[in-house]
Amino acid sequence: MKKWSKTIISLCCALLMAFTFTIPSIAEEKSNEAYTNWMSSIPDKTKLSDISIPGTHDSATQYCTLGYFTSCQDTSMAEQMEDGYRYLDVRLMLNDNLDGFILNHGGYKARKSIWPWSDKITFDDLVNDTYKFLDANPTETVILALKIEKSDNDVATCEQLVLDTINKNPDKWYTKNEIPTLGDVRGKIVLATRYQDALGVGDERSGLHFYWEEQNNKEPTEVPYTQTIMNSKNESLWVQDRFKYTLANKYSAFEEGLDNCLADDESFFINFLSLSGQSLLPHPKGNANELNPLFMKKTLNKGTCYGIIVVDRANKAMASKIFETNFQ
Repeated sequence: MKKWSKTIISLCCALLMAFTFTIPSIAEEKSNEAYTNWMSSIPDKTKLSDISIPGTHDSATQYCTLGYFTSCQDTSMAEQMEDGYRYLDVRLMLNDNLDGFILNHGGYKARKSIWPWSDKITFDDLVNDTYKFLDANPTETVILALKIEKSDNDVATCEQLVLDTINKNPDKWYTKNEIPTLGDVRGKIVLATRYQDALGVGDERSGLHFYWEEQNNKEPTEVPYTQTIMNSKNESLWVQDRFKYTLANKYSAFEEGLDNCLADDESFFINFLSLSGQSLLPHPKGNANELNPLFMKKTLNKGTCYGIIVVDRANKAMASKIFETNFQ
């Protein structure tokens, strides 16, 4: 009798353990779908500028040369997309052969692992990861905001290399300098350029003109965000990127951007929470450790557009806080 009792107890324990470990995996799977497909519930007619979009700053820098000073993220760009981020801040520099790009932060190369001898991350790596994500999640779109990080790189050469990549798969890209609807760009990469159209290819091919002057002032301005006109339709771009402020002034500028966001059908608004700061030894992740919890405590209103919010040390909780404001 005791033997049977032990057997029954053992079976019950086994079933309980199986049930206990199965339920979280199902919940996690549902949770992952919510992050990978959150745009699926937004109507096609919605302008991309009128959507609250989570973004990452210096997106490629999970592993970067001199990482204490240059690393801004804890995850790869592929993971960031899986976690709900739809705006990637990409810094380009020409490789030694001048026939492709290495991703970097201020000239310090982004790498595929923590080891300094590991492979450098290329633009092709990012594009292929983005294609893979969008093929698996065709309701989504990803904005790639491209900046030429090294001032001695020829802009025309860089622009041509970007176009060469696009020309291999033109149906996977949106390249107009005109704010699209979400329906226009589902399953596509949206090209946004932070460099001038040196080749003169025009508004059909040069991407969204995300140009703005560096906001590297240390003293606060009365209005922390600036406006530039993107095209002949007077569509505009508002940006708050005061990356040299103190922690307190930076959060104040960021919060003002939340409370007075000017995003709508005709205007993008990009609001950076990321901060380099005023120290001689910048530590972006350290600043994020102070700023991110403040943002997570901030109440955001449902059914309200907060534009593109760009963060360091991006995680799922921050992405969810942003994209859930699109829904009532």
